[in-house]
Amino acid sequence: MLFWFREIIHSFHFRNMIKSTPRDALQSYQESFILLPVKQRRYITDSGGNGDPIILLHGFLSSSKYWNRLRPHLLEAGYRVITIDLLGFGNASKPTTLHYSYDDHLAHIHSAITSLGLTRFTLVGHSMGALLASRYSIVHPKEVQTLLLLHPPLFKNRAEANASLRATGKFYRFLLGSRFRSAGWAIIRIFSLHHISAHNQSSREGSLRNVIESAQMSSDFLRISVQTKFLIGTQDRKEYTKNAKNLPVNPHVELVSHNVKHHSPISHPQLVMSLLTDS
Repeated sequence: MLFWFREIIHSFHFRNMIKSTPRDALQSYQESFILLPVKQRRYITDSGGNGDPIILLHGFLSSSKYWNRLRPHLLEAGYRVITIDLLGFGNASKPTTLHYSYDDHLAHIHSAITSLGLTRFTLVGHSMGALLASRYSIVHPKEVQTLLLLHPPLFKNRAEANASLRATGKFYRFLLGSRFRSAGWAIIRIFSLHHISAHNQSSREGSLRNVIESAQMSSDFLRISVQTKFLIGTQDRKEYTKNAKNLPVNPHVELVSHNVKHHSPISHPQLVMSLLTDS
C-alpha cells in the first residue's frame, strides 16, 4: 500500500483511535464535554473546566477526531482541551466559492476562538494545522501564550512541494492531477469506511494549493514572536529535515528533532505531552 494512502488512513482511523484510548480518560472527556450552541457544536469541541486552555488544529484531509489519542493525556494533565475543525474539513462549513487561502482559514479559526471568549491560550497545530497555527500566532501574538508546531510541511518553494508530493506514488499523483481524481477519492472513502469524506474538492485542492504548496513556513519562521517548539520527525519527508537545517535563527523558536514519522500525535502522544510540559 502506498505511503500517502497509509497517511490518509491514519488521519481518519477513528475506530482504532477510540479502541486504543484509555477507557477512563475517554469517559472523562465525554462527561466533561460542553454542549455549545448548535452552529458552533458542529466544528468546535470544548472539554470545559478551569484548566489552561489549549487549542488543537488538525492537518490536511483530517478533522478534530485526529486528536483522540492525545486528548485524554491533555485532560489528565488538567488542560481545558478545545479542538476546531478547519475550514472545509470535518464538521466545518465547506463553501465552494473560497480559495481556502491562509486568510480564509485564519478568519475561520479566529471566529471560532472569539466565540469561546478566549484571550490567552496554548496553540498546537499538526501538519497543515501547524502552518496555520504559526501564521495565527503572527497575526494574533497577544492571544497565543505558547505555540507547538508538529511536523509542519517545510518546503523551500512551490516547485519543491509539488515535486515532493507527487513523488509519493502513482496513486497520489492520480489523486492530485487526474481528471478522474474524483473517482479516486470515492474509492478511498469506500476503503476507509467513509472516514475520509469530511472535505470536498474545493477545500482539498484549495488548501493544498494555497497553504501547503505555497511554501510560506520558512518566511513565517522569522516572524514568530511567541515561545515556540517546532517538532521535526527524522522519518518524515526528507525535505523537511533538510530544509530545517537551513532555517534562520529565531530566539523564540526551539527546533526539536525525534525519530518519529509524520503522525506523532497518534503514534507517540507522550512525546507530544513532553514537548508541552518540558520547559
